[in-house]
Amino acid sequence: MFKKILVGVDGSPGSLKAAERAVELAKTLGADITFLTVVPPPTVLLGELMTPEVIDVEPLVKAAREALEALRKKLASEGLKIEVQVELGDPASVILETAESEGYDLIVVGRTGTTGIDRILLGSVTKKILEAAKTDVLVVA
Repeated sequence: MFKKILVGVDGSPGSLKAAERAVELAKTLGADITFLTVVPPPTVLLGELMTPEVIDVEPLVKAAREALEALRKKLASEGLKIEVQVELGDPASVILETAESEGYDLIVVGRTGTTGIDRILLGSVTKKILEAAKTDVLVVA
């Protein structure tokens, strides 16, 4: 059934719950799992209000990688292969491209992720994934 599971993780309670559910599913199915965090470039959040040379995204990428490693260690169980990946770009687009290009059978995301102004500016990542995915998607409430 599902042998490769991709989990979108943004650090929100919904995405952490999705990661936990994906680990349970992977254990049951004997699937490999990847936690993916996508850091939006500053231009996505700030548009023309910022100059590209002002904001260094490397600290954000490093923090995301450390958070994913901590989550991997917390949720890893014997015999379960969990990879972590951090990318820069539009979250929905990167998740969809990764799932297709790397042959994932299932995308797992939380029902809600970021909140407040980020959500207004970025739109719903989960909704975008549901509308465009070429593979199965599990949305965890």
